Formats: sequence, structure tokens, C-alpha cells
Amino acid sequence: MPNDLEADHSRIVNHVLAPPAGVFEIDPVHTFLGFSAQHLVVGRVRGHFSAVSGTVTIADDPSASTVEVSVETASITTMAPIRDDDIRSERYLDVKQYPAMVYRSTAVTEVPGGGWLVTGDLTLRNVTRPLELDVRFGGAVTDQFGNARLAFHASGSITRRDFGITNELLREAGGLLVGKDVAIDIDAEAIRPL
Repeated sequence: MPNDLEADHSRIVNHVLAPPAGVFEIDPVHTFLGFSAQHLVVGRVRGHFSAVSGTVTIADDPSASTVEVSVETASITTMAPIRDDDIRSERYLDVKQYPAMVYRSTAVTEVPGGGWLVTGDLTLRNVTRPLELDVRFGGAVTDQFGNARLAFHASGSITRRDFGITNELLREAGGLLVGKDVAIDIDAEAIRPL
């Protein structure tokens, strides 16, 4: 059996590089769901969620594709245990009452320059709000185990208040300790057996 690890399974649709059609499962080991928020006006706090699962269904027409992702809220880490415990508490994510956040796409639109705008609904703390993600397809290959594997990068942002997270932690001198917007940065791989 020839080794086609480097074989590119991408395709061209409407002059744009697109992933192969099929149903792919998010690979949690090779997926990084990161975020950052402003801290003390001048800095940023970064973190990520380590427990991510979901399905990416690529249609023959990429604009008919869908994404559904579930994230375990307790899997958050900012590399500061005291801060992580605070974020998991009722003040922020309330992970005991809301153990998962879920994203379901509602539309996929090609954008100039070879990217895709994925529009969907994010449910966090039992509140559902729209979330747009700017998605760039990174390519598709066969891995060493014979699975088709695709990669993509996505970015977007949410506003904490939209999900009922209203703790502002105002300093006595004025200004926010934690910013109202949270930037989202995703590098993901998804796989399916060939």
C-alpha cells in the first residue's frame, strides 16, 4: 500500500481551495480553542479549553456545510489555578450548572480572498446568541493511520454581557479589570476514516 500521507485531498470549488466532502469528527488532541480578554486596560489574559468535541460536515457545495461543536466549560485553563477556579464559579461560567457550551452553524458564506464566514449560534450559560467566525481552510491529507484529516483556523469574538456574565470588577480609580469582549482563536483538525 503506497504511503500517501502527503496526498492533498483538497479540491477547488468556484476557484477557491475547499475541503473534501464528508463527515469529519473534531480531533480534540489536535484542536486548540483559545481566547483572550483585556486585563487592567493595558494587558491581555489568554487561556484555552482542553475538552472540545464535534462534527464538521462538508457538503459538495461548501456553502451547505455545517459545524456543531461542544466544549466542556470546566476544561478552561489560563495557567493560573486561582483565576481558573474563579472563572469556573457562578460569577462567570458557572460550570456546575452549565457544564457545556455549544456552537451550531446556521450558514457558510464564501468571502473574498479564499476564506469562509461561518455564522452560527453559541449557547453559553443557557443563553443563545449569534457568533460569526472567520474561517480559513488549512488543507487536507491522509494521516499515518489512513484517516482523511483536514485543518482550519477560525477567529471571532463575543461580548460577555450578551451571555449574562456581567461582573465588571471595577477598580476604585475607574476602568475595567476585565474587558467586556472576549476574542476567540481556534486551530482545529478533524478526521474521518478513509
